[in-house]
Amino acid sequence: MNKFSFFIYIFWAFNLNAQNQLPLANGAFESIDAQTNTFSFWSNLQTNGGLVNYSIETENLIAGSTKAQKSQIISLGSSGWHVKTQSDYSFQVEAGQNYTVRFWAKITGSSSATMKVVFQASDVPESYQGNNKTISQDWQQYSHSFTVAENADLNKLSFWYMDAGVTYYLDEVEVVAGNTISFNPALTYQSVDGFGAGIKRRTEHLYALEDSMREQIEIHAFQDLEPNMIRFFVYHDLEDPNDNNNPFYLNTAGLDWTRYDSDPNIWKSRYVAEALNNAFNLSTYGFDHIIGNCNSAPAWLKTNGAHNNGGTLIADGENEYSEFLIAFINGMQSRYGINITAISPSNEPDYEVTYESMNTTPSELSSIISNLDNRLDLENLNDVQIISPETFRVTSDNATKSTTNYINTMFENSSVVDATDVVATHTYQNPITPSNWSSLSIAALGKPVWVTEAGNLHSPNMDMEDASYHIDRIMDGFNFGGLTAYMFHLFYEQHMYQSEVNTGQNYGSSALVLWDSNMDIILPKRYFVLKHFANLVKTGFQRIHLNNFDSGLKAVAFKSPDETKIILQLYSDNDIGSFEIEIPQGTASIEHYITSDAENDNFRLITNENYDLSGNYIGSNLSAMSMHSYVFTIDSSLSSQIGYNSLNEPKIMVFPNPTNALLELKFPSSQNREIIIYQLNGTQVFNKKYQTTQSVSIGVKSFADGMYIVKSITEDEQQTAKFLIEN
Repeated sequence: MNKFSFFIYIFWAFNLNAQNQLPLANGAFESIDAQTNTFSFWSNLQTNGGLVNYSIETENLIAGSTKAQKSQIISLGSSGWHVKTQSDYSFQVEAGQNYTVRFWAKITGSSSATMKVVFQASDVPESYQGNNKTISQDWQQYSHSFTVAENADLNKLSFWYMDAGVTYYLDEVEVVAGNTISFNPALTYQSVDGFGAGIKRRTEHLYALEDSMREQIEIHAFQDLEPNMIRFFVYHDLEDPNDNNNPFYLNTAGLDWTRYDSDPNIWKSRYVAEALNNAFNLSTYGFDHIIGNCNSAPAWLKTNGAHNNGGTLIADGENEYSEFLIAFINGMQSRYGINITAISPSNEPDYEVTYESMNTTPSELSSIISNLDNRLDLENLNDVQIISPETFRVTSDNATKSTTNYINTMFENSSVVDATDVVATHTYQNPITPSNWSSLSIAALGKPVWVTEAGNLHSPNMDMEDASYHIDRIMDGFNFGGLTAYMFHLFYEQHMYQSEVNTGQNYGSSALVLWDSNMDIILPKRYFVLKHFANLVKTGFQRIHLNNFDSGLKAVAFKSPDETKIILQLYSDNDIGSFEIEIPQGTASIEHYITSDAENDNFRLITNENYDLSGNYIGSNLSAMSMHSYVFTIDSSLSSQIGYNSLNEPKIMVFPNPTNALLELKFPSSQNREIIIYQLNGTQVFNKKYQTTQSVSIGVKSFADGMYIVKSITEDEQQTAKFLIEN
């Protein structure tokens, strides 16, 4: 079957009154039947005791949409599945062919609910196929692929509502043949802040190595990896004991900077300032975010009188604690020339540990943040961001634990909302579902979300299974959680083998660059996985919308601020067979990088692929446990000349496609319009203005074979579509 016959954005080419053709009619939920006041080509059913209030929603929709199906589920009926929205438009399917259903949905009345997507033909017995989707409170696009066993002329699509007491919203339904990934660069989401790791531990171990080996490790970590974020300790004993009893007058001579210095004769020396400056000097693009993180206030400021074993800030200790943090910020600049860009006053306050820690409640942390914000303003340091709460896990059913629960409580206070610049979390919770990420995104109130610590601590593995821990968190975090930055636990540390620890002790590592007891440098697969992001997706890149075909295939896409790069990143735990990736408009070249468990697949650039840039798609497949990045370099002059359609704009109907003589164009409304046709290299081959028309016929017999782009310009909008000429 010709792939051009089905792609929804290329041609609504057939008469929508004709049966047995895809795309699915009225998938956009825009056309209303005047007699029933419901969506054309759709029915809402409630039988066998099922009870639903069906209506049309016009508020709080996805970008570009004006209407959505709203279904308030009161009762599910006797069998629990007697309430549904179904297509009345029957379409043809072919045996052995894959069909991908994509739709947008959200719910209210619960944190999540189940919707079953059903593919079934009335003319083929036992053709039923269904798949459950967990729907969140945010508008999200969902997809699932079905493979049909037999030919059918009367296939239909249904959405069954599986939870009572919930209101479902459904929009932008489409069915396409085959497995395809396509982009909409015009629909953008959050901007990227960056990628990096911490040097909160092991710094003194690194500087105990021979200089030549240390330098190699630092080159791997700070030059080749191209990070732009680094996080390190605000040591509890910087001010110990209290300099005086005046929190607004600091005796700087009483501060102990030993841990930041590089004196091998002092056991407390941690070489931190030297390590930071080496990182900065090696960096190709610079560090945008230099984060000081405090595990614990000094012991004299703690309720338990110790820097470890939890405890919290003493009553009315906020001013002294702010003085302590301000002393750190100012001292790092004055002593070492290091400008702190962000400060975090807590580290895993929801997680009780024996090492240096402080278990502040959300209300206590709120008081600390408000005080610190005022103090930063007073000290003319308001360009330093406050990030919080850096809790152990993303979500939890326990109201006193997790970033989501902390932020929900903290942000009840508007002054804390104003004071908090970045919502920061750790991701040691396992697993973290898309719903977990979505809950955090909602709680963050639109603020940037950073993962500031992540890793399989003491992992004995250095393969793709270990790396998948990070891939899941990065991709799901960006797609569902509003994530803008991701940091590994550590840049470097020594890898410990089982034979090197006592029985029962943890062994392994979680850092990006390792060395072992034989003084061999190890770059685990997680290192190369981060290169896919840190090397290719830079600060200011925006996540863009993409259409996926399989929920088992993780996919995320970004575009550069100047729109000259589109980055597609893919990963799956399982083999993904043949599928196609859209070539974005204006693509001048494509690079393909891969990291897998194969010995040489370490951010490897595949150089033997010859892509046909005149086509719509390139073919691909993924082996299990492999990560792929496609870099599309866009000819910006051609891209801007042609332009992109926005999501949900009515598309140009282009048919037949392919064509060899006559091209027919149909439009959603009758207007004055200019029609321009380009070759993919930007050469204009046709230009004509039409008065008050909704359809146009253009003779193209004299055009050379190949792919073309047709552009329609009206007073209100511009639209484009691709078509193929084959003689």
